[in-house]
Amino acid sequence: MAEWQFNRGEWTEAYVFMRLLGDGRIYGASSELTKDDSTYIDIIKIIRDEPDKMLIFERFVDENIAYVRASKDDESIKVVTTPEFSKYAQVLYDNIKTLTANRVTSVAEVQKYLESLGIDSPKANLSESAKEKYGAKTDVIITSEDSLDHSKTTEGFSVKSHIGSPATLFNCSQTSGFTFEVVGCDEKGMHEINANDTFLSIMKVIKEKYSLEYVGCRNEAFEQNIAIVDSRMEEVLSTAVLVQTSYYGTGGSNVKDVCNKVVELNPINVKNPQMFYPAKFKDFLFDSFAGMTASSIWNGRKRLTGGYIDVSRNGEMLYYRAMSDDIFGNYLFENTYFDRPDRGMCKDLAVAKANAYLEGRELTESEENSYIYKNGVSGTKKSKKGDFGYVYEKHNRYFIDLNFQIRFR
Repeated sequence: MAEWQFNRGEWTEAYVFMRLLGDGRIYGASSELTKDDSTYIDIIKIIRDEPDKMLIFERFVDENIAYVRASKDDESIKVVTTPEFSKYAQVLYDNIKTLTANRVTSVAEVQKYLESLGIDSPKANLSESAKEKYGAKTDVIITSEDSLDHSKTTEGFSVKSHIGSPATLFNCSQTSGFTFEVVGCDEKGMHEINANDTFLSIMKVIKEKYSLEYVGCRNEAFEQNIAIVDSRMEEVLSTAVLVQTSYYGTGGSNVKDVCNKVVELNPINVKNPQMFYPAKFKDFLFDSFAGMTASSIWNGRKRLTGGYIDVSRNGEMLYYRAMSDDIFGNYLFENTYFDRPDRGMCKDLAVAKANAYLEGRELTESEENSYIYKNGVSGTKKSKKGDFGYVYEKHNRYFIDLNFQIRFR
């Protein structure tokens, strides 16, 4: 088969798969992400319910030796000892621990081993029925026995890795974020703002010379989705984004710190801001974990069953039960932060146009093309990515879009 080329996040799912089968047990975590020795689940089997096949990897013990039986569509493929899984998990970890976020790599030794078990990708490709049953964000389906009541359940878990850069909870896209009018701005002012290449310097000029007036969500799907969290959630989140840009003074980036500033500002004038806003932030974080995105209409259903497996920088794993609402919600609240994604090609073009304007000229067609196209001439365009953070004109009014994503610390 062809050589596998995958990024760190995709390979991490294979690492978790092999570690779970190798170790046979994963411990629960407290809200401070510390190991709880009294809470764990023992792994009975891992299921890969894919569109074209059903792979099952079942642990069993024979004469005090632990094995895993791999089967495809109820037919046995191979039986191996559990230390093999631990061995290849370590090989994989050693190969991906220093891999940068956007790089892909091959790990031939691990690929050969996984292929011998019927696996054709480190990342499970869930069937539609599995997504419906276990949740669209499920990365691994586990049948386990709980240490507390010895119940046996089959549940879906999402994997979040701290190997390398922090994992994302809420992804930025061109459909996320908010639009603000730059009150008092004109064409010259637009270019003077955009000539500042860094985002914070742009916001500094706006804060000093103009004011921002909230217009609305950039996308209808995003607006509808966060309205399910709360009918005025867009006002709460848009204020949070302004806090994170230092528009209201120093606000920090940790979700908890941003929330504290929102409590102080109380943008929707609730009577109990100290209780209301933290609860709404926790709801938003939990719903993001449970399947809500900015681009697809969400029906409010929290489609997940098991919870979340956290992979630390040194490769150790702990799990959270998603249904332990208070503990899990507090964990998300305490361990996530607002991040500014890449602003994309349109920002670069806006900066170039601004500098040309201030020089008393316009960009030539070839200059514009160098910012628009990957080869600088024509064909494939560069990515717009988050597409925010520059002022633009529409119907003689001037606006700026602000975007965000939320990552685990």
